[in-house]
Amino acid sequence: MGICQCTQLPIVGLIFQPDCRFNMYVRNKLVKANKCMYIIRSLRKEGCKQPEIDHLFRSIVLSNITYALTVYGAAGPELTTAQNFLDRCFKRKYVSERIDIHQFLEKQDKRIFNKVSSMHSHPLRPLIPKAKKIQYCLRSKSAVCPPINTDRCKQTYINRLIFKYNLSIQYSISIVCLSVQSIVVNMIIFFNYKLL
Repeated sequence: MGICQCTQLPIVGLIFQPDCRFNMYVRNKLVKANKCMYIIRSLRKEGCKQPEIDHLFRSIVLSNITYALTVYGAAGPELTTAQNFLDRCFKRKYVSERIDIHQFLEKQDKRIFNKVSSMHSHPLRPLIPKAKKIQYCLRSKSAVCPPINTDRCKQTYINRLIFKYNLSIQYSISIVCLSVQSIVVNMIIFFNYKLL
């Protein structure tokens, strides 16, 4: 037919790979962040103070790394790579306080959850976990937890809400594993986060 097959799919700056990993995307973001670090290094040599360096770091480097964090947050190795970069930046005094990528991920997840749970017509609303109807006070979990065997599946956005943050609303539950459906859900989350 003449249709060429591609190994990756870039959508709005996010690179989807056939193996459901985001290592190409994280690598590209870290290359871009390193280029921004050169600017900060030059300004520091010119005599900029640490509060100004912190502001620049958060504006041009951290915003670059945390772009679409909710989507690629399901891939643990990519989060580790980003965290190692941020630790090196702290060690080399590009930022005055240590930044934890997992705290940023949790903050973004909860912000999206609050937005989705407040809007009844939101496309992600049917996927948000449902609260238990009967409370026995035997466990501290508020949502129905399905059996999931892999940690990678637990790291997708919907499953992070259930297993990690214990968040739920009064609506139907649907567990999303790392599959084509998960990629579509992550794309919807990404586009909604971009509109925040």
